[in-house]
Amino acid sequence: MTTTSEHPAPPHLKPPTIGAGFLYHCSPEFARLYQELVACGGRIDFVEYLATHFGSDVEYVAEVNAGLGNPPSTLHCYEYMIGSVDRPDAATVAKLQRMVEAANCQYIGEHVGMMGTTEQYSGTFLQPFGTDEQTETFIRNLREVKEQAGCALTIENQSQVYNRIGPRSICEQVRDIAVGADVGILLSLSNFIIAERFVPMDREREIAAIPLEYVWQVHLPLGNAAQLNDPDLGLDWRRAEQRWANETLVQLFKEPSFKPVSVVFEIEDAGTPSHATPEELRDALEWARELLGEDTKVEVR
Repeated sequence: MTTTSEHPAPPHLKPPTIGAGFLYHCSPEFARLYQELVACGGRIDFVEYLATHFGSDVEYVAEVNAGLGNPPSTLHCYEYMIGSVDRPDAATVAKLQRMVEAANCQYIGEHVGMMGTTEQYSGTFLQPFGTDEQTETFIRNLREVKEQAGCALTIENQSQVYNRIGPRSICEQVRDIAVGADVGILLSLSNFIIAERFVPMDREREIAAIPLEYVWQVHLPLGNAAQLNDPDLGLDWRRAEQRWANETLVQLFKEPSFKPVSVVFEIEDAGTPSHATPEELRDALEWARELLGEDTKVEVR
């Protein structure tokens, strides 16, 4: 295999800082949360959408984004199937291209996983094997998608759900793919926590494998504080995990090469029965903006 070290890449370029936002699920509950966020003095700089929510009605993403004040967005996506030998069909590519236009999308975040075939999506993200051949497949597919997508691309580190097979760990493969294809990295601290239910990851080793200058975006969980602290719910472990994610982010920002353009809070499946409150989300967004080091002044309406 040709390694990236044999052919050093030019300095990786990324866009200016976008700011702080959250992963928006298209449901009445999230619409209410957004309105309550605005009512308590909060704002978003951008929003992240799941592309799969708009597969049957691509134009709906423009309607949803208008309801949030037409902020910049990112698309969290698996439909480009970057880990599969088979490629998505032309209709799927056309839908994704239209979503980018309709949602004011700044970049796409693709999962480093295998999703199925041209005819059939698996419905889940199969953990990549970490082999040379598969790494080359990711790189080749991403170079192709960069010509199709209509915006920049990032790739997200997967949760480990079984012991690795090839020579690379999860983040080692993400590193080699990102450098080989010259795409950004979506560093998901949430996915390290999810892995605890399956095969715990060596977090220190994995994060050390990530080239920090390639990190564009960070995912971290935001649970409901009252429930995290409720002794009757027994969520001490989850509170500790959220603290780990926050403290890890703070430490990463102390590294000169760590300059992400965005921070995204995941409030769905964040470990508590209820979502974070609007006030908790408001405060988390302000905290993230302080870490990013600049206020983008993107008002919500």
